[in-house]
Amino acid sequence: MSEQTFPGPYQMVKIDGSKVRSLRESKGLTQLYIATVVGVTTDTISRWENKRYPSIKEENARKLAKALEVSLEEILEKEEEPSTFDDTPPISAVQPKKLKSNRILLWCLALIVVLLLPFIWYNFKQPAPVTLFASRLLPPHIPTGQPFPVVIQVTTKQQGPFSLILKETLPEGCEPIVSAPPFTGFDKKTGSLKWISRTTGQSTTFVYLAKTPGNEPGTTHDAPLRFNGSVTLRDKKSSETTIAGSLILPLAEYHWADANRDNRIEDAEILAVYDTFSALDTIKYDWQKIDEIWSGEGYYWDKSKQEYIIVVK
Repeated sequence: MSEQTFPGPYQMVKIDGSKVRSLRESKGLTQLYIATVVGVTTDTISRWENKRYPSIKEENARKLAKALEVSLEEILEKEEEPSTFDDTPPISAVQPKKLKSNRILLWCLALIVVLLLPFIWYNFKQPAPVTLFASRLLPPHIPTGQPFPVVIQVTTKQQGPFSLILKETLPEGCEPIVSAPPFTGFDKKTGSLKWISRTTGQSTTFVYLAKTPGNEPGTTHDAPLRFNGSVTLRDKKSSETTIAGSLILPLAEYHWADANRDNRIEDAEILAVYDTFSALDTIKYDWQKIDEIWSGEGYYWDKSKQEYIIVVK
């Protein structure tokens, strides 16, 4: 074994501290004895043995070997020789295992795909649920025996076309006058109005004019009028919803456009009516009476004549 040397002012060698301690103890020598022979302190010997100073002067290494009664080569740290043993299995041994593992993985993936196919097909095949909303708009009040407007707005989040059925149950005694689109049928016994329509957009408006029950001899009508209805939409899959919005129409001796009941139709009120009930244009609603009341000093309800009397300026 050749000595390991290091460049520098002194020739240095690398010793095996564990081997030094083993040799010293096997020969029954103390660190003090070794330190005295080499000419160093016991602390230095301890550090050599504990590999705190793995490299020492060659001169001291030779003295150390002499004190231990061995050759210098025996206390030098030996270089590890690279192993010539190759534990890598031959390709012929690895390849079949790898192929088998890949084959199992492919089978597992194929099984997962087969199991997921029905789920994927169902979700892509089924139409998306149609989000449907319907709202009814009623005037704030109406006298008995007078016509009043109703606007129903149907909206969806999906583009049409859709087949649509709207059912509206009128309060007892009320009768429809006209509607747009025209209603398909009216059952006078149940008060049921029906429309069937085909819509192409996301919003469809239904408007109709109905008349409240009058004060026929021996009858009185003072309870609020209650409405209910539903909309059914079909686009490969049916979707039904109840008509929300206004449900009750109070009976009062004021024009339905007079929202604050002060026997006048003010600027703000007539503008609100024209905006909110603009759909009445589709049934050619006669706005003349509203315009006359707005233009005059006011109005009052003549119960005996069942009509509005306009106060002229």
